[in-house]
Amino acid sequence: MSESITQRIREGTRAVRMLAVIGAALKLRSADDVDAALAAHIDDGLRLALGDAAMDLDDADIAPLLIEIEMAFAESGELFTHPGRTAAWQVADRQLLQAMGRASSNAFDRILGLAGTRPSLRVALDGVFLDVGTGVGGIALRAADTCRDLRIDAIDIWEPALVLAAENIGASPHAGRIRLRRLDVTELPPGPRYTLAWLPTMFLKRSLIEQAIERIAAASQPGGWLVAPLYSKPDDPFMAVMSSLRTLRSGGEVTETSELVDLLRARGYVDIEVDPAPIASFVMGRLP
Repeated sequence: MSESITQRIREGTRAVRMLAVIGAALKLRSADDVDAALAAHIDDGLRLALGDAAMDLDDADIAPLLIEIEMAFAESGELFTHPGRTAAWQVADRQLLQAMGRASSNAFDRILGLAGTRPSLRVALDGVFLDVGTGVGGIALRAADTCRDLRIDAIDIWEPALVLAAENIGASPHAGRIRLRRLDVTELPPGPRYTLAWLPTMFLKRSLIEQAIERIAAASQPGGWLVAPLYSKPDDPFMAVMSSLRTLRSGGEVTETSELVDLLRARGYVDIEVDPAPIASFVMGRLP
């Protein structure tokens, strides 16, 4: 093996350990009864990894950073452990499912931000929200936390996730406003019911996305909004490959926002726009 390959691998393993010590140090900020010697070494590692920037972190920064670190380890570990698994959604690990739920909950905060400059979207937050592919209920619970007048239908077909969703919702103060069901979006009954729908396209083949958009439109109220995210493609070539790989391993197929725009327009959605972001881009529109 060439020296350059060995060096690149060593650099990669160093980066993994560096990320681990950063995450450990952030977690220990809210921990009690930690061995002083261990904590000191972890803090030394944090300073070596981040330099003086480590001192600039405040409490508001920690939670989103920990979610990002947790997802990186969970997703990378699953890829390393099961590199040849079928390209379909087959995640049953409780820790990974819960990590994904915590990470996904931030998506509803983005919707809230977008609603601030879109009056019709803001009105939709007082109606009924359809959370397709709710997983462990992360987005549904965040929606309930932030919109007290919003009712939520959370649907999924993956039993391991539904079990955790039932636990998470049952342990929350919002169980009365979240209706959790085992239901395929392609079997969604007609409405009009929904004022806002979430359709994570990264878990669906194109043909299923077409059916889902059709069903959601038929189940929505006039003026109802649809937000359809997909993983963003970074400019960095390696990270772009990882983004496409994440979609394929999740069971998805569509990787271009333009294709989703065309699918929404074909079903009659108007005011369609794309809201890009580093992890996921939102394609969204409303019915007339």
